[in-house]
Amino acid sequence: MTEPAPQVANCPDDLLPGYALGVLDPEELEVVEHHLARCARCRAVTAELRSTAQLLAFAPAPQPVPARARRRLRAELHLRQPASSLVAWLRRPAWLLATAATVLAAFFGWQLLQQQQVAQQRAQLASQADSQRRAVVQLLAQRDGLLIRLQGHGAARDAHGAIILDPSSNTALIAVEGLPRPAPGQAYVVWLVRGEDYRQAGILPIDEHGHAELFLSPREPLRLYDALAITLETNAQATSPNGQPVAVASLN
Repeated sequence: MTEPAPQVANCPDDLLPGYALGVLDPEELEVVEHHLARCARCRAVTAELRSTAQLLAFAPAPQPVPARARRRLRAELHLRQPASSLVAWLRRPAWLLATAATVLAAFFGWQLLQQQQVAQQRAQLASQADSQRRAVVQLLAQRDGLLIRLQGHGAARDAHGAIILDPSSNTALIAVEGLPRPAPGQAYVVWLVRGEDYRQAGILPIDEHGHAELFLSPREPLRLYDALAITLETNAQATSPNGQPVAVASLN
């Protein structure tokens, strides 16, 4: 009885077929030959593999696969192919791909239009703010302007400020300090008063420090109005005051 060939650990079993066929690269060839010098078991396996490889020369020529077998193979491949794969999606009709491309183009075009509109709005607001700053500077530089003290009362009794009037340009600047921040949904509204008639002149914006400024440039001459009033309103779009007055100043 033949004794089993001694074996060395870490046999390169995956490289032995390639070694028998002579298709290993130099590094793999060096590994295998170094191992075969010490491992009788792998030498025996290699010898059997070489004998089998030599028989390949006597193997019959390849024969065409029968048509029935090809159809069954194609059917199985078709069933195993994922329906949602990219290849399957790309094989959709051309009109469907064109529709998808049109939708994507419309979406990106809409986004670009939105960005352009936002940029135009920002540029318009910046231009308006710059115009108001220039008007305020010109107003403060007027030596013949009128300075009217403004004192708060009621809920804004600690507020104080001033109104600078420039009759020549029919403009006015309202500046107030110490105004309490209005509750959510409320706003300070400025009114120009003539007798019993109140004309809304704008919403007085207030920052986190209680400071507020509003530049006025009414259509009618300011000299036609008797007073300026500030009220705290729950409806900033109201056409007449309904809230409590927080400051009133005479313009005469």
